[in-house]
Amino acid sequence: MSQGDSTLLLKPALLVVGTVIAAVIVVFALNGLLAYLGVGAVGPAPQAGAPAASQANATQANATGNGGGAAAAGGEVRKLPGTWGGSKWYNEDLREQEFKYKDPEAGEEVQFQPKKMNDSTLPENEKRAELIREGRSLFANTSEEMPEHVGNDLSCANCHGGGDLPTTTGMVGQDIDMIPLVGTAAGYPEWTGRTERMRDMRQRIMGCFLRSMNSPGSAEGMPEYDSREIQAMESYMVWLNKGTPSERVPYWRHIEKPEGDEKVPVSEVNPVRGAELYLENCASCHGADGQGVDGQYPPLWGEDSFNDGAGMGRMYTSAGFIRESMPYGAGHTFSNWEDVQDVAGFMNAHKRPHLPRQPKDWAAAGAPDEGIYYNRTQQRLGYDMNPMTKKLMLADIPIDDSNVTEEMIPEDTSRYDEPLRNESVDGSWETTWIRTYENVGNESTSNTTASNRSTLEPQAAVSSAMQDGESAENRADAAG
Repeated sequence: MSQGDSTLLLKPALLVVGTVIAAVIVVFALNGLLAYLGVGAVGPAPQAGAPAASQANATQANATGNGGGAAAAGGEVRKLPGTWGGSKWYNEDLREQEFKYKDPEAGEEVQFQPKKMNDSTLPENEKRAELIREGRSLFANTSEEMPEHVGNDLSCANCHGGGDLPTTTGMVGQDIDMIPLVGTAAGYPEWTGRTERMRDMRQRIMGCFLRSMNSPGSAEGMPEYDSREIQAMESYMVWLNKGTPSERVPYWRHIEKPEGDEKVPVSEVNPVRGAELYLENCASCHGADGQGVDGQYPPLWGEDSFNDGAGMGRMYTSAGFIRESMPYGAGHTFSNWEDVQDVAGFMNAHKRPHLPRQPKDWAAAGAPDEGIYYNRTQQRLGYDMNPMTKKLMLADIPIDDSNVTEEMIPEDTSRYDEPLRNESVDGSWETTWIRTYENVGNESTSNTTASNRSTLEPQAAVSSAMQDGESAENRADAAG
C-alpha cells in the first residue's frame, strides 16, 4: 500500500475515534450536571440480570416524592427531608440566650426592624398596595372582618400582636413581644410534619383558619386557596418580609420550646399547681373563667377559643409562648420552665372545639407527646383521655368555662406531680370536645350533636366525625 493510501485511511479512523471520545466526554459532563441538579443519570435502564445493587441504585436515583414519593425496589419509599434545603437560620445561637431570646438589638446579620406603612414602603402599583393594606386589616381584625370564616372570637393579632388591640403595640405582626411575622415569609415553602408534606405561605395561613380561627365552626368554613382574602394576607406577609434576604430565616421565627432537662414529661406536669399560678398571673386579664375581655384579651378555652388541633393546644408550644410573651409586656415573669409548663397544662386541660380532621394529623407517626388532646398520644402515654383534664377532674377543678377560685385548689398540690394513670374519673377522649359544627357552610365539617352522639359507640363516633369532614379535608390537609 502506498503512503498516500495510508493517509486516506488514517483520516476517517481518527475522525471515528475522535467522535467516540467526544461523545463519552459529553455523556460524563451531562451526568455530572444532572447529578449536581439531583436528577437521575443519563443512560439505558438496567437490563434484566444486572446486579441487584445496581438495580436498586438506579431505582432510587429516579425516585421522587412529596411526603411519600414513588416506590423504590423492595417497597421502600423515598421521602422528602424534614428540613427544607436552602433555608438558613440567621444567628441561631441567639435562641439559646435565655432572656435575650427576643432582644430586638441582638444579632449582627438580621435585626428586628419594623416599618411603617406609607407611600415609601408600599409598592408603586396601586392594586398591589391595596392588597397589602387589606391584608393588614384582615390580620388585625380577623374575626370582625371575616366572620363567615372564623368560628370563634380570635384574630391573628392575638398571637402576632398589633392591630386594634389596646393591649399590644405597633402594626400587626411587628410586635417583638408576641410572635412577630417580620421576615418570616423567607422560610416558605416549609415542611410540616403534621401533614407530612410541603406547604406554601397561603396554605400556612389557611391552616391558621382551620385550627386557631376554628373555621369549621363558622358559616362558610375555611377560605379558599385563591380567595382574595388569602391573597391579601399573603401579600401583607411578603411586604413584612422586604429587607430579609431570600431563604434566610430570622432568629425570632417559631416558638422556643423547653428542651432537655427543662422539659417536664407530660405525665408529670401539674395542672392543679398550674391553676394556682394562673390565678396569680393570668386571671386579671383572661378571667377566672378563661374567657378574657372582649376586644382586649382573648379567651383561652371554651367555645370561642382555638380548637383542639391548633398549635397552641400542644403543651410545650403553648408553654414556650407563655414564657416569652405573657403577661404581655413582661415576658419571663414565670421563674422557671416547670412553672410555665404547669400553667400550659392547666390551660390545655379545658374543653374547646374539636377539629374533625384532628385524628388524621401525624397519620404515620402519631402526634408528639405534647399533643395532649390527641387520642393516640393519650393511649401511648397510658391514658384514656387528656392527662391534664384527668388531673383537674380528680381535683374537682372545672374544665369548662366556670370560674376557678382559690378555694378549689388543694393546699397540697404535690400529688398531681404523679402520672395518676390508674385513678378513675368519669370521662373519655371526648370529654374535652365542644361541638360547634352544625350546619357548617361548604360541607367542611358536620359533627353529630352531643345528645345524638351519646348513643353511638366511641369508635363509631370518631369515624363519623372524620367522615363528615372529608369533603373539605383534601383542601385542609396541606393547610394543616
